[in-house]
Amino acid sequence: METTVYLIRHSVRLNMKNNIESYNTTQENLIKSEKIILSVTGERRAEKLSNERELQNIDVVYASNCVRTLQTAKYLMEKQNLKANLDERLDERRTGKPNDKEYPDWYTRQFQDENFKTEGGESQKDVRERMEEAFNEIVEKNKGKRIAIFTHGNAMTFLMMKWCKVENVTPNKEITLSYNGKIIFNKRLNSPEVFKLTLDEENNVKNIENIEFADLEFDDFNI
Repeated sequence: METTVYLIRHSVRLNMKNNIESYNTTQENLIKSEKIILSVTGERRAEKLSNERELQNIDVVYASNCVRTLQTAKYLMEKQNLKANLDERLDERRTGKPNDKEYPDWYTRQFQDENFKTEGGESQKDVRERMEEAFNEIVEKNKGKRIAIFTHGNAMTFLMMKWCKVENVTPNKEITLSYNGKIIFNKRLNSPEVFKLTLDEENNVKNIENIEFADLEFDDFNI
């Protein structure tokens, strides 16, 4: 009895720099991380995603603690009469203090050095450990089901690095991933982006593939 897991990156989020003029709140950092909403385009793309044939007949939905993942999931949930299970272990990597000046190569470095992190942030290893813990619990609880996990770009990539190899990563955020010696991804992550993992009866991953949708061309707010 196979288990199918869809790792889904959220849809296009609002560009805060271009749309928020000022913050008169003590929650600025929280708003910039967990409370970022989808853009208008992101909402439209999330609804399109919910209509894709590949994502029909989902049995259970999980989402991170961030608003943008639940906003992406809500269209699929409504169409399929599902409720979401929220889990903060599925959150995006905490980047810590701004690091562009001290570490201009921080984006590529986080993939090359699993222990790299700045003050207040998480490393690749930190994220993978919590993501793997959540993933294992989810699949054990839902054996034989079709599971949708709405999460984040770095978080799900770091998780997949348990089974995949990062062949290359560029400062322009282009990532090349291979699984069992075969290239399965070679571009920037889309918003949304979907990877399909197939597991055997003992919850061992036996295949990983990137699912592309013709009606969801590349779009991300920070090109």
